This record gives sequence, C-alpha cells and structure tokens, in this order.
Amino acid sequence: MNAGARRSRRILPSALVLLLLAGCGGLLPKPAERTLYRLTPVFELRQPLPRVGAQLVVATPAASAGLDSKRIALSRSPVTIDYFADAEWVDRPPFLVKEALVEAFETSRAFSGVASEGSGLNADFVLNTRIREFAAIYDSPNGPPLIRVGVDGELVTMPGRTIASETTASREARAAANDLPAIVAAFDRAVGGVIEQLLTWTVTNPALPGRRR
Repeated sequence: MNAGARRSRRILPSALVLLLLAGCGGLLPKPAERTLYRLTPVFELRQPLPRVGAQLVVATPAASAGLDSKRIALSRSPVTIDYFADAEWVDRPPFLVKEALVEAFETSRAFSGVASEGSGLNADFVLNTRIREFAAIYDSPNGPPLIRVGVDGELVTMPGRTIASETTASREARAAANDLPAIVAAFDRAVGGVIEQLLTWTVTNPALPGRRR
C-alpha cells in the first residue's frame, strides 16, 4: 500500500466523525432561555422634603457574590441561597438599586445636583450603599415567598471622604402568589420602601448644609 492510500484511510474516519457530529447538532438540547424582569420600585414620599444646597453622587452599591448576579435569588433556609431557574433581572441588583436611587433623588428635587458615580459631578456628598438582603424567602411549605430587601447606607463628605452618618434601610413585602410576576411585584414594593427610607434619611440628615422648604 502506498503512502497516499494510507493517508486517505486515516482522513476518512475523521471526516465521518465530523459529519456525524454535524448531523447530531440539531439533536442537542438548547440552553433554556430565561424571562427577563425589570425592577420598577414603587415608593411615595409621605412628607415634603427640604431643599438642600448641595450636590450628591450615588455610588454603585456593593453586594456579596451571591447577590451580585442577574439571577433572581431565593432562600429556603437561613443558610442557603438559590435562584429561580427560568428568570433573571435585566441587570445585576447593584445597578438596579443605583438606578432607582438616582431616579428617586432626581424626582425629589431635594439636591441642587444628583448623578451616579463616574459622571464627573463635583459632589459635596457621596451616598455609599451595600445590599445585605435581596431575595425571595420561602418561610412556609406552600405559601408565596416573603421578599426581603436590606441596604446599609453611609453619607460621605467630599473632598475629605469622611463618613458623616450611617444607616440601615430594610423592607419586606409578601408576594400575592407563588409565581414570578407576583414575586417581582413584591420586589418592587420592598425596594421602593428601602429607596424611600434612604431618600428621606439622606435629605433630612443633620450633616447636610442649611436646608430650606
């Protein structure tokens, strides 16, 4: 047998394997597509807020690796974390919370200027936050989950970067049903309550310069 025939015999099985793999490609299961959910916090200010002659930068919240994910977190025990299989947020919770905070401060018109970090705003204060809780808690065998959101906040003076004040904001909201639209709606209420607490705490903070109605 000449060298050309031996090479042909080696190439032929490889070509057959490639053809078989190509033919089976359509039989392989596709990864499941997850439904994307937006966060639209619901909040209302129960009192008129004072006007502040200062500019505020809202920093991107910190979060643990388990919560810094587009997956929607759930927990069935105090020491475990899991995720809904077929759904995720449109963005990671730190960015969703930052967007909600900036929108709330802009809507309140309490500060003379508000922006997220990196915008170049020459801020007098920075609001730093850390997300402690952001999950659906299954605290009963068959009932809908309790949404629990907790955020630590600190108001930092600029340019000295001194922590002027610290707080913790938290809110719970029971989902109306054990399905994702109802669960996301409960997240909206819980996050809205936390945003309202942080907004009121910041604007009325004694560390701020003279406030006016």
